[in-house]
Formats: sequence, C-alpha cells, structure tokens
Amino acid sequence: MKSKSKASYSSRLTEAEKMVEYLNTFTDFNPGDSNLESASLLTDTVALHTVQTDHTTKHFNYALAANERRKYFDKEENSIAKLLSPIGAYVKAKMGKTSQEYIEILSLMRKIRGEKNIPVTENSDTETISRSEKSFGSRLIYFGDIITLLSSFSAGYTPARAQIQVDKLQVVLNGATDMTSKVSTKLAVFKPLVQTRIEGFEALSAKAQRIKDMVKAQYGLNSSEYDLVKGLKI
Repeated sequence: MKSKSKASYSSRLTEAEKMVEYLNTFTDFNPGDSNLESASLLTDTVALHTVQTDHTTKHFNYALAANERRKYFDKEENSIAKLLSPIGAYVKAKMGKTSQEYIEILSLMRKIRGEKNIPVTENSDTETISRSEKSFGSRLIYFGDIITLLSSFSAGYTPARAQIQVDKLQVVLNGATDMTSKVSTKLAVFKPLVQTRIEGFEALSAKAQRIKDMVKAQYGLNSSEYDLVKGLKI
C-alpha cells in the first residue's frame, strides 16, 4: 500500500510530472487511448496540485480550531477535564462515597475520561476524523449530563469554589459547545477534500501503471523508454 504522507503525495506528483516529460520525448508513442497520453496525465497532475493545496489550507484552518477546542476541553485551568476532580470531590465529601448522587456523577466522569483524544493530522482518513469528532461530542454530552444532575441536587450542591458552581459550569459548557460548532464548520469544508485527494491519487496511480504497461508493450521490456518510466513511484 502506498504511503499517504504529505511528502509521499508531493513526491508522487513530482514523479507523475517526470512521466509526462518522458512521454513527451517518445515521439512515436501511440497508446491508442487518449486517456493514456501525456496530455491526459498532465491534466490529472495539474488538478491534483490544486486538490493538494486546498487540502493543506483547509486542514490548517480545521486544525487551528480543533487545537483551541482541545485546550478548552483538556489543557486550560478551567477546562472540562480539570473541573471534574473538584466536582467529584465536593459531591463525595458532601453526600458520601456510597451515595447515589456520587455514584452517578462518578460514572459520568469516568465516561468523559474514557474518551481518548484521537489526533487528526493532515493525512488522517475520514474514519479517524469521524472518531475524533465523536469523542469530543460524547464528552460534551456527558458534561452536560453532569450539570443537569448537579442542578437536581439543589441545596445538596452549593460549593464555595466559584469555578464549579452550576452557573459557571454552564458557561464552560456553552463555550465548549460554541467551539465544537466552529470546528464542525471548518470540518465541513475540509473533510470532502480528504476523500477527493485519496481517490485522485488512486486514479493517478492506476493510470500511471497502465501507461507503464503500454510503454512496455510498445517498446519492449528492455527498451530505454520503459527503463525511464518503470521505476517511477506514482
């Protein structure tokens, strides 16, 4: 299987451009199929250069928004991840380790902590991206459930620490929701390009192999023409 790294994609485009140059030196090359001529291959490489550029730009915009969301969920002092411990400690201290209130809060905390961060790189596929977004979505829901439960405890949940009071937690939830919405907007633009690039390079690779076979068929296995194109990694 061909590598999906950015370097590999760029390298494969360069190799395809070399093939175009080599084919243009074969003055009598006659594949009998316009799709296998150098002009068709050139059209494909030009189109994929555009896709590659768009992919890189849109991924950067998505990654920027996703990184800000990640900090809001996990890294900042008032992040969701860092608020869980003091919330749990207060409920445990106020209502007891074996209380139903603490058991339910603990269950939700464990669900949030159990959702692993799935890094999305420029070369991630659509499945990885979907899993990452689902993970953040689940944590958002579970944190909202915690706030709902704490609200239902009424006078049983009255912490002195402002950051874990219900109204402040709601502010955090609203902020996390807004950030997730912004990421979704960027993702809606970026995600289609992931599959477009994969499919485009798969088609380019298949065409390049057909051209190699045609060159071998026309000029022979030991020809200088075939020697030029056979080792190109596209």
